[in-house]
Amino acid sequence: MENQAASGAARAARLIEVRNAVTSEAIEALLPKAEKIMGPLAKAETIKRLTKTNPDTIWLAARRGALAPEGFVTVLLLNEDGYEALLDDEMDLADPDDRYLVRQSETPAAIYSWASYTPGILANAIPLVVDHFSSPRYASADMIANVTTERGRRAMLRLGFDEGLEWRGTFKPNLFIKRRATKSRLFPRRRYDQAVDSAADTGITVVHGIDQLFRVAAVRSAVYIGEQSCPYDEEFDGNDFAATHLLYSVKGEPAGCMRIRFFGDFAKMERLAVRKEFRRSTIAFELVRASVELCRDKGFRKLYGHAREDYLPFWQRFGFKVKHNGAPFGFSGHTFVEMVDESDPPDTAISIDDGPYKLIRPEGQWSYPGILDRSGRNPWL
Repeated sequence: MENQAASGAARAARLIEVRNAVTSEAIEALLPKAEKIMGPLAKAETIKRLTKTNPDTIWLAARRGALAPEGFVTVLLLNEDGYEALLDDEMDLADPDDRYLVRQSETPAAIYSWASYTPGILANAIPLVVDHFSSPRYASADMIANVTTERGRRAMLRLGFDEGLEWRGTFKPNLFIKRRATKSRLFPRRRYDQAVDSAADTGITVVHGIDQLFRVAAVRSAVYIGEQSCPYDEEFDGNDFAATHLLYSVKGEPAGCMRIRFFGDFAKMERLAVRKEFRRSTIAFELVRASVELCRDKGFRKLYGHAREDYLPFWQRFGFKVKHNGAPFGFSGHTFVEMVDESDPPDTAISIDDGPYKLIRPEGQWSYPGILDRSGRNPWL
């Protein structure tokens, strides 16, 4: 997604230029032109005040060689309180309160597309501004926009935004979001749902596609077949397409994995593997914690697994105990014991009463709208 924005910015840079060295004269000249098309906007005094607080609030756009600015892109750089007020519809967008905004030296929680006047070719200013907000200072801030036209919708989708946002039980179809925050009290990510879309990402995700499954297979082949001489048919035992897989990536490189299978009243955790070069890290611990969290979020109270006898102390760190009357047993040249862990799932665990859209979202991504939410509630259809 970021690469798409960057390529769009490169094309735009050949046609137009943007800058945030804004003058009062430029604001006063452009605002009436924008209001003729868009209706009432914030007053010039408000824009000047916000620009003084943070110059990145407004960007002027012009065709290359033009003698004066011809358009603008404005954003609100929100702290977490501002982000929450925006989503709760409690912010006065015509005159945003300074307490909701960050100064130029601070990192925002969200970058809200406030208003843009970019007629004709000046629409190419938008990817240039998006590219600026991919810089280190802003890269961890969610980007959000309120879109009410089909033209704007297509533009947001091209820039990698997701259509529709669910907030406190209400679906907001006109809000488009590019989720980039790794830590947020408003949209906290689960241990098993980290961003691993680019070569720079490190974290855990539930496997959703064949490419990610190949990465899991690569890790397990290196560990179990390469190091432990496990026969291929024993390692790839016919259960991989009946399971949920977690993948741990380190800067885009597959480093570890876990497999989970679900039965009537328990979940079975298995095939934990970490490549040799990553074993001095905490990856194994993080994968187990993420797997336990996923199972609890799915409503499972009882977890079950097989521990190699010499690895039992590792599993006991997480509350697992040897299953009652569980005698040691062997396969693939090793001795194992059965183990179990029981605890109540959280109140937020998936329930049949959560409604149809939540229950058809991708595995592990139940807290925000998926493609079928957008299909079923799409205001553009």
